[in-house]
Order: sequence, then structure tokens, then C-alpha cells
Amino acid sequence: MENLTEKVLQYQRTRQELRDIVDEIAPRVYQFPRRTMGWDEDACGEFYVFIHPRIIRLLDRFRDQGKPFESYLWAVLNWQLRNFARDRNRDERRWKVSLRVEPDEAVSLDHHQDSGEGPEARALDASAAFARYVRSDADRRNFLFLALKCSRLIDTENAPALARVAGVATETLMTLVTALLEMRGARESRHEMFRGRRNKAYAAIRLLETELQDEVDPAKRASTEEALARARRRMSSAMQRMSRVGLAPTNLEISKVLGVPKGTVDSGLYWLKRKLASVYDPDNLRSA
Repeated sequence: MENLTEKVLQYQRTRQELRDIVDEIAPRVYQFPRRTMGWDEDACGEFYVFIHPRIIRLLDRFRDQGKPFESYLWAVLNWQLRNFARDRNRDERRWKVSLRVEPDEAVSLDHHQDSGEGPEARALDASAAFARYVRSDADRRNFLFLALKCSRLIDTENAPALARVAGVATETLMTLVTALLEMRGARESRHEMFRGRRNKAYAAIRLLETELQDEVDPAKRASTEEALARARRRMSSAMQRMSRVGLAPTNLEISKVLGVPKGTVDSGLYWLKRKLASVYDPDNLRSA
């Protein structure tokens, strides 16, 4: 059976069998961010959507210089991933800082900073501004993905406006939100467990700090300082574990409740966020 390098060289000569090559390298591209940076599946999917339009150019630029195509692919993915990660972090910071509704008007997002959601949650405050960008059926479907991504913040007050932009009935949106809440129950419980540990450690820290201020005996002071250090480590550990519990639904969970492939959710969110870039950053308008 011919190896991947031979397949790529054959494609360059005949322009055939592209689909077979893409099917073979797709899992490697998809898993690359996880193996390299420890990213979750949603981020891996976003990176794959970013790379997919560049695959043909990647295949055309390969030159047989004695090294396998896999080495060339790894080098390209490594470079592209680092650029992608830099741009992705920059974009997420912009979502967190401000979401522009009008050129001279900013929406405050302070009340979302401790919600446990990703930057997509900021979209809830600007659904009216987004409406003028969401015009086609594909846009409305993608906006539904975006709304479900921050389903923890959807309630009876904001659901009608979001449902109107997404092109679905309010009852349908709330049914989907309820389904996602049920799927997320175990993670909510885990998050609350770590929150309790954090709060318990914080209370112990405050008590030990108060005792330390009045302690004059060197031995007891040293013992209190050791206990204080242990309590701070417990609180730090609990906070780190809390941060690793994803409360927002994953793209896979959204795909399950909607009955669509996960890749559809990955690509829909990626392209919609690019299209909406001008809403939260007018100075960095990018074409969709």
C-alpha cells in the first residue's frame, strides 16, 4: 500500500484522489492541538476549520526532498497553530473587554466576568446588534449554535430576542436549553464541590491570618504559618480544578441536542464569529 508521501506526489501530478488524502490527514490535523497544547475538542475543531481551506495549498507546496510528507505536515501545523493560538487569544480578549454595538457605544460586560462562560457569552448582550448581520438561514443556524454555547445565561427574559435572531420559536430554544442543562448536571455538581472546597479553604485562611497577627510564641507561630501555607495550597488547588470544569456546553453536546454533526457546529461557530468580528472590534474588520 502506497504511503502518504507517494499519494501526495501522485495528487500533484494528476490532481486526483484529493478526498482520500484529506480523509487520511484530517484526524492528524484535528488532534494536533490536543497533542501539542492540550486543547479541548472544541478548540481542536476550530483549528481544523481554520486549516481546512488551506489544505490544497499545503499539498501543492510540498516538495520531495528525501523527507516524508508527515514531517512537512507537522512543521506547517506547528507554525500555523502558534499563529492561530495567538490570534485566538487576542480575539477572546477583545470579546472580554468590550462588545461594540455602535461605533461610539460600548456595552459593559462586567456582570458576565464571573459566570464561568467563555467569551461567546458576551454575545447575549448584543443580540440586537448582531441581528443585522444574521440574514441567511445558515447565519441563523450558526447564531443558534452561539446562543446554545452560553445556554447557562438564557432565561425567559432574553430567550424571545435570541430565538427571533436564531429563527426558532422561543419554546424550541428553551427546550434545547433544558436538554443541555440536564446533560451538564454532573459538571455542575463537580464545580459546586470545588467551590465548596475553595470557600472552606478561604475561611481557614482568614482565621489563621487573624490568629497569626496575635501570636507571639515562636513555635506556635511557625505551626500557624505552616497551616496557613497548607490552606493556601488547598484553595489554589480548588480554584484550578474549578477552572478546568467546563460549564458551557461543548460543541459535541450542542450537536447531539440538535441532531447535526459536530463538525457543522465547529464550522458554524467559527465562521459566524468571523462575520461578527466587526461588532466587537470595528478596527479589525475581517471578511466572512
